[in-house]
Amino acid sequence: MPSDTATHGVVADQALLGELHIRAASVVGAGHRSQGTARQDAYRLAQDQHGRYLIVVVADGMSDSRHADVGAHAAVTAMAAALREALDTAARPAGIDPREVFLAAAARMYRTAESRHWDPDDMRAVAVAAVVPVQPDVFGAREVWLASMGDAGAWRLHDGTWQRLIGDRKNVSGPGPVDGAVEHFLPFEVERFDCRRELLAAGDVLAVLTDGVADALEQIPEAGAWFAGRWREPPPVGSFLLDVGFQQTQMQDDRTAVAVWCGKGERAR
Repeated sequence: MPSDTATHGVVADQALLGELHIRAASVVGAGHRSQGTARQDAYRLAQDQHGRYLIVVVADGMSDSRHADVGAHAAVTAMAAALREALDTAARPAGIDPREVFLAAAARMYRTAESRHWDPDDMRAVAVAAVVPVQPDVFGAREVWLASMGDAGAWRLHDGTWQRLIGDRKNVSGPGPVDGAVEHFLPFEVERFDCRRELLAAGDVLAVLTDGVADALEQIPEAGAWFAGRWREPPPVGSFLLDVGFQQTQMQDDRTAVAVWCGKGERAR
């Protein structure tokens, strides 16, 4: 058990928004469980006031930061609120200023640190956000808005193959250990983000992940096919939770995944 009052070690959600089927799960990793450390990942799900867009925000607190769990939760809360406000006033996601979204996260993290008499450096986190249209265009596609800082990222599953859409890659070259150093993070360096728009076809799956899951996709040869098979269709939320909490001896970090299945054209009932 963590020595301080902490967030839940395991959380999960299931939702339906139009033809978007949503599953989310966050699990404290084996490394933090054995150390009595709180889960340092966090996520938020939201929609704009008119229900036109799904908002997904995921953050990964940095393990060498003393209050990373609080920082991650502050970041996702502020970013989801900033995105909702932007969507309520902008005609399209293209009008969102990603800098303002990350500035909102940094401001909330600084205020939280100040209110608790902490050093903001003790609340460091990386984060990724996605805005997905509920309704597809006339061709059945959806243009998803993505913004990321650090190695939190988003992936697309198309025809059984995973493709990283956004998020810093780790250095996996060479025979030595993987270089997991993060160069850019909140609440500092709010200008060092990536923002892009990508298309999701009907039947595609968007997965917004922390590195606890993404590392498996990139570093374990069988993992991509395993996740693709498990997530071909939206599973029950309990099954999704077990998938995110997979057992692998060398991967003991916290795991968080929010997956969005794009409808294939039939109206969800």
